Amino acid sequence: MPRVTIDSSAPRFLVDGEPQFLLSDTIWCAFARPTLGEWRAYLRLRRRQGFNALNINILSIPHDRSASTVAGVERSPFLPAADGSWDLDRPDPAYFANARAMLELAIEHGMVPTLVVLWCNYVPGTWGAALTPELVLTEEQTDRYVDLVIESFADLGVTFAASGDDNFTDPRSADRYERVLRRLREKAPDTLLTLHPGVYVTQPPQLTGGDLMDYYSYQAGHDEGWDTQPGEQATGLRAMPVRRPIVSMEPCYEGHGYGKGSGRHTAADVRLASWSSVLAGAGAGLGYGAHGVWSWHRPGEPFNGEHFSGTPFPADVALRFDGAWDVGLLRRLVEAHGLHDLASRQDLVVGDRSGARFGLQESPRRAALYLPHPFAVTIDADLSGWQVECWNLGARNRDRPNLTVEDGRTRIEQPEFLSDSLFLFTG
Repeated sequence: MPRVTIDSSAPRFLVDGEPQFLLSDTIWCAFARPTLGEWRAYLRLRRRQGFNALNINILSIPHDRSASTVAGVERSPFLPAADGSWDLDRPDPAYFANARAMLELAIEHGMVPTLVVLWCNYVPGTWGAALTPELVLTEEQTDRYVDLVIESFADLGVTFAASGDDNFTDPRSADRYERVLRRLREKAPDTLLTLHPGVYVTQPPQLTGGDLMDYYSYQAGHDEGWDTQPGEQATGLRAMPVRRPIVSMEPCYEGHGYGKGSGRHTAADVRLASWSSVLAGAGAGLGYGAHGVWSWHRPGEPFNGEHFSGTPFPADVALRFDGAWDVGLLRRLVEAHGLHDLASRQDLVVGDRSGARFGLQESPRRAALYLPHPFAVTIDADLSGWQVECWNLGARNRDRPNLTVEDGRTRIEQPEFLSDSLFLFTG
């Protein structure tokens, strides 16, 4: 099994001792929905595209899911009560045995799974609990469930995200997640721990300030602020009192409807959100999502999150979205150039019309400039002694950079293609 650790000399992950950028595909409902044949085909494709990690929710997201209309097709984590609902005192051993087998197959394909232990629906004092109060676990049920999770998965080299989508506005949820983290830390001491928070969330110091967490994760989201939150949140986490690796766990999903507006997120949106994350400090990992894959949607099925997300594409269609190849390239470039600790330096961007993002890194000396649109931009720094590499990200091709240095400033001329671009500088 892979051994995932934190590099003691840099804010990044080591997998079996080697630096890796964890590029995760988001398939929240993996344990409940795909068949074994679908799972094998899915893993083969994502491996080819450059993914080396997965985001999976151990329990389903009840308020945001596709559902089969055929009885017995979906797998449930709890045995049924007399009225057909889940009996939260009786986890289904077959479900957890099947989940473990799926993880073993994923690991054979080179994937590091990150497992969300408790989505907010199962925790008191959360907005999810208000939607599905019948699914909130008691403290005793929580303890038994967490012990089962540890017994089932902890030896597989997984990482755990204790929370799922919580806003931490009620002390009860922070207390419950602290209880979960402490239990995970005590009984699975070699497993890396993090949180999956909601959007615009300040994670509670009682969870982030001590030794309960190994790396920071954040959600930039799919609605207002999807384009600015990736950089802003990474910058904020980079300035935390305790420095840790940072993962942009949930930027906008490709094909997902704008949560508070018209339209759907494109591959270009995903590239902007993803590169904005990395250039602001989220150089340890990234989550990618395709709308229809994360819920494993099948044609004609009901989806109860349509009001916010839009109707998902069938999973076999969403699997082929181009953005998956784009983030595969991102991983290769981050690893090849050592872009694990960039800091946002928007103060150095002069006279910009492109929405440029610029990041600098001290060790090793690196700089990166992302242009969402082709305009000339000036950087208030002399980069004449640096090697430069340019990429046409829309075509995933290298291009010839054109820049000049005058009076201590570097001017990058307008790229000659109608797409976003990336300039990588090695000092």
